[in-house]
Amino acid sequence: MSDVGQRLVWAAAETLRPIVKELLEMSVPFGALELRLRELFVAVAEEEFAIPAARRQTDSRISLLTGINRKEVRRIRSSGERSEPPHSFGVNQATNLISRWMTDPETTDRRGRPRPLRYRASRGPSFMKLARKVTGDLAPRVLLNELVRSGAAEVAAGDVVILRGEAYVPKAREEELLILGEDPAELVGTILRNIFSTDKERLLQRKVYYDNLGADAAERIRARMRSEGERFLRRVNRALSRFDRDRNPQAPGGDRYYAALGVYFFEGSHQAETQTPRTAAGPPRRAKGRKRK
Repeated sequence: MSDVGQRLVWAAAETLRPIVKELLEMSVPFGALELRLRELFVAVAEEEFAIPAARRQTDSRISLLTGINRKEVRRIRSSGERSEPPHSFGVNQATNLISRWMTDPETTDRRGRPRPLRYRASRGPSFMKLARKVTGDLAPRVLLNELVRSGAAEVAAGDVVILRGEAYVPKAREEELLILGEDPAELVGTILRNIFSTDKERLLQRKVYYDNLGADAAERIRARMRSEGERFLRRVNRALSRFDRDRNPQAPGGDRYYAALGVYFFEGSHQAETQTPRTAAGPPRRAKGRKRK
């Protein structure tokens, strides 16, 4: 294995460290994750490393690419039981509905603030019409019930729906775990593209941190970072919505593609961080102090 390969293995293991901790706390054995990883290696080899203009990939070639024995590759490919994401209420639909509510001219006032909406209306905007713009798979009442349950919306007198939160934060653990399966993969994908891509223009990847903050200020720091992050994401939401062809028929054309910009806040003990052992293949530690990356 090359030095770069060793460092990738190290990075992958460290990325999984917090997930492994939760798996152990929930008594999930290593074998369950190992099985899923084998399936993932086979799936990625089959989908991402196909030979152009060639016939269907053989078990032998996938075995060569992945290092998984051919008998196991055959079993995985023929079983038809590859792991699928758990059943979801529809995190994306709820998020899209709130985003559209905050940017659609029909559902915002002159200052760009989301208007209260009647649940049903023969004329003008309504929650039902908004929900049907977002998805035809879920009934508007199902979406409304979930938004109310999460605290993102409330129903006032006269069956008027009021948006109370500018983001959908699911309360069910199962729904939150779906986000865990999506967002870290996007972040890691951006980092890897910036490392290995030959493109001159890198994707946005920035981080600001300080390592000598007083714990007595923790609550104020959390509140300030949340406020700054939400203010930033509101601007990003308005900017991206102008290019979304579902909302703006005049938006530029071309093949359909996906773009996202996320913000996260992390805190922890500096002592715990500095005591993390460095593996032989791991990169050198960054210097202490304030850093911009």
